[in-house]
Amino acid sequence: MMGAEFERGVSITELDIAWERFHQTGLEWGGGLANHGPMAAEALEALGHPSLIPGFVDRYAPRLPPAQSGHPLAEHERAGARGMAERSADWVATWERELARRPWTDVLVETVPGLLPGAFASAAHGLLRTMHAVRGLTAVDTPLRRRELAHGLGVWAATYQELPGTPGSAPSAGSRRLADLAPVPEADRSGGAFTEQVGALDSHVAYSEWVAALDLEGEPGALLSELVAEAAGLYLQHPNARIAYCHAVTAPAAVRVLAPLLPDDAVRQAVGRAYQAAGALHAITYAPCPPDPEERSEAERMQDEPRETRYRAACSLDDHSIKLAEACLREDSLASAPELRLAAADAALHIGGPQRSC
Repeated sequence: MMGAEFERGVSITELDIAWERFHQTGLEWGGGLANHGPMAAEALEALGHPSLIPGFVDRYAPRLPPAQSGHPLAEHERAGARGMAERSADWVATWERELARRPWTDVLVETVPGLLPGAFASAAHGLLRTMHAVRGLTAVDTPLRRRELAHGLGVWAATYQELPGTPGSAPSAGSRRLADLAPVPEADRSGGAFTEQVGALDSHVAYSEWVAALDLEGEPGALLSELVAEAAGLYLQHPNARIAYCHAVTAPAAVRVLAPLLPDDAVRQAVGRAYQAAGALHAITYAPCPPDPEERSEAERMQDEPRETRYRAACSLDDHSIKLAEACLREDSLASAPELRLAAADAALHIGGPQRSC
């Protein structure tokens, strides 16, 4: 495939080479952890350090199982297969076939609105992998890049997971602060992956009420900026839960990238689902942990040096560090906020190291 694309005059990038390699691997590893490799590789390119992609791939890929072959799902099979992780290869094959037949933008517009209620799929990694694929396709449309979109949509459909409540169904003016959401009582919490921990929300009435009360009036971009900035601030207050809040930042930032390609009603729904997902991650997180003074001062020294932040995040070769720093800096370029720059610096410096407990 690489040769055929090269002959047509398409420049092959380090990202294309990485995505081709990741397409030989599974969508998950380690008993249900998302394959972050393709997303972090694209974020490395966005950070301006594509030369580090091969090193990242060499470090990340060996942990991944081989890809499984699948068969496209017929129209009548799809509803029943949604949320079935064991059908993930079939879902990828389904979207590969669809994307070979029609423009990728048409497939996106038709598919994403139906997936939005399950935006927490794989702790929002279906949404995230789809977003990174869309950025790649927006730059250049090739069969390989459409295949990456098929993988993103495949993750989303196969791990589709709805959370309690309907965003904004009983809105209360000005109600959308994550900090106003009461956490799940410690006695009701469970361990495991985030997708398992959110099961406690089914009986956590405060969460469903908060989701229903969301005030989603206003310009979608402004709502997303507000949400991302607050999530970045909470990330800084919870150094014991950096990974949870990493996803609370990157999920709504991903919605912003997809929004220009979606109809207005889907954009409004996507903003609500982003709040719902970020709120879920906040509700299952333990109390704030005092920041380590040395860690905070180191990040503060770097927060107004975006080039240094980009470089340090890229050189970490850590998937979460790369993705969070890139998302925060991207959001800061659109609506500047000190907590975004500080969270980006902290991610670049500290996510890949030992994580704190309080």
